[in-house]
Amino acid sequence: MKKYMLAISLAALISLSACGTQSSVKSVEDAENEVVSSVEENQDGHLEGDGGGTLTIPSDVSSQESSGVDFAVSSEENTEGISEISSAGSSEISSEDSSSKTGGKLEYYDFKLSDGLSEKYVDFDNRSFVYEGKLYKLGETTLQNLIDGGLPFDEKELKNADNNVNPNYETARYTLDINDLTFIQLVFVNQTDESIPEKECLLSSVRWDILYVPHDDYQDSLVEQIVDSTNDCAEHVSFSFPYYLTKDELLDQCPDPTKNDEYGNVSYTVKSDVYMASSGFSFQFDKDTNQLKDVTISWIP
Repeated sequence: MKKYMLAISLAALISLSACGTQSSVKSVEDAENEVVSSVEENQDGHLEGDGGGTLTIPSDVSSQESSGVDFAVSSEENTEGISEISSAGSSEISSEDSSSKTGGKLEYYDFKLSDGLSEKYVDFDNRSFVYEGKLYKLGETTLQNLIDGGLPFDEKELKNADNNVNPNYETARYTLDINDLTFIQLVFVNQTDESIPEKECLLSSVRWDILYVPHDDYQDSLVEQIVDSTNDCAEHVSFSFPYYLTKDELLDQCPDPTKNDEYGNVSYTVKSDVYMASSGFSFQFDKDTNQLKDVTISWIP
């Protein structure tokens, strides 16, 4: 099968305009067949292979320490001077257990695997998530499927759903605010040979992110809001791993990552059969607590 050169970079978050600008970025393939990404704001461009195909990869706004692997996203937040943030989430949480996962301040939800999700944290054959009890799988689900499923899309962003996407191009990110501290980002790809509306494109990337994770030196009120927001998110959106997953727990189950660096980035990727690039799972952990703070699951054929 003829392969195309895939151009990849991590860029600043692209705000969708009324005209529905498509995301397109540049990159190179290194000697190890691994795509090294760099942060460039609002960069457009591509490399073409013999077949003329181009696949654009979504940009990301929150990366300070890049994972450097494929188009999986990493982020690292600056938490200096944080004292208190506005309340978010509606979950009722028990604080009776002094040995809870947050040092006795508040207790995280009890993780239970949703129907259809893999029992493995990393499963290349089942890259999916669940929203309100319904399973959505990368490479199969369309934007229209998610709209019909009632996901909380921004109405302004949905105005772009009828805009055309060129073959082998991805859309800009759709951001779903679950609550004040947690959000989901989705990207869709046109894998056909002709231009199609964004709403018909396949899901190619899903990212979960929380703005902060608990630290021992945080005020109790801040930790309470972080845990409350996490628990509230879990009532609506779930993956094959808990949101309070630690780096050690991930490596215990999945001991052979593609990358594991000093900045808390752990990635698992596989090479594409069509493009000269890879996709998979990228986890970002807090460097001080080793708790999960960001994860991106990506798919290309």
